[in-house]
Amino acid sequence: MNAMNVEFIMYQKTIKSFDRTEIYFIINRVSSTQPFIIFIHGAGSNHSVYKPFFHAFEFHNFIALDLRNHGRSGKARLETITIKNFAKDIEAIVAEEKIQEIIIIGNSLGAAVALEFYKNNRKKTKQMVLFTLFSKRYIKSAVFFHILTIIASMLIIPFSGWRNLKFQDYHKYKERPIWYYPYLDVRGTPIGTVLKLIRELFSYSFSLTTVKIPTLLFVCIDDFITKNTVIQSDSKENKHITIINLKSYHVPLTRNYKEIIKHVQTFLQ
Repeated sequence: MNAMNVEFIMYQKTIKSFDRTEIYFIINRVSSTQPFIIFIHGAGSNHSVYKPFFHAFEFHNFIALDLRNHGRSGKARLETITIKNFAKDIEAIVAEEKIQEIIIIGNSLGAAVALEFYKNNRKKTKQMVLFTLFSKRYIKSAVFFHILTIIASMLIIPFSGWRNLKFQDYHKYKERPIWYYPYLDVRGTPIGTVLKLIRELFSYSFSLTTVKIPTLLFVCIDDFITKNTVIQSDSKENKHITIINLKSYHVPLTRNYKEIIKHVQTFLQ
């Protein structure tokens, strides 16, 4: 493991996960008694989508990782790119850093990973914050898009490979139109990985009715991908979930981060 001081008391680290894949993360440790916030990004992106949060929570313990095959984390075989393995990578970080209490924050794919982690670590996970839910139950036309990504994978994966990929700072491009973000995704992440994850999300099933800890759920009312009525219905039946409606599309962490940070700070108080 290596470490390098980059800003105030924030460090960059890497760890070898359960299958020896190298997982990159940044860590800010300020207290031995606080729980740790763990930030999980979406498919194709990296930890930089949470960049404004690092300053907003500089007096709080936190970790932000790059999922395997994303950002600065290591290469992994395509068959290992699963939601369950992402959760196991986080468990490896938690064990290495000897973390006992966790607040987990996840966006899109990261929300699914957060729920998978919570399912297997209920005693340690104290609160959750979820954005832009993406799973079989909460996505429009899931079957159609699932089939479409399978076909695209068959055509594209043999030619995708590890091109000349570059780490993308998403907040550098926060004013770009929404269609620009998928372009950033494939500039920084193998196309095969992104397509594999879309298929994973279309087949991954969870229900908000199973959540039993305080959870702040952001619903993007302009998101044309998600079934917001189903999300709202499942959430209203669960006393543990608080809903915040955002005037946003599927990219709230770059477009609505100031509003989001205020809500999260209030929720965690």
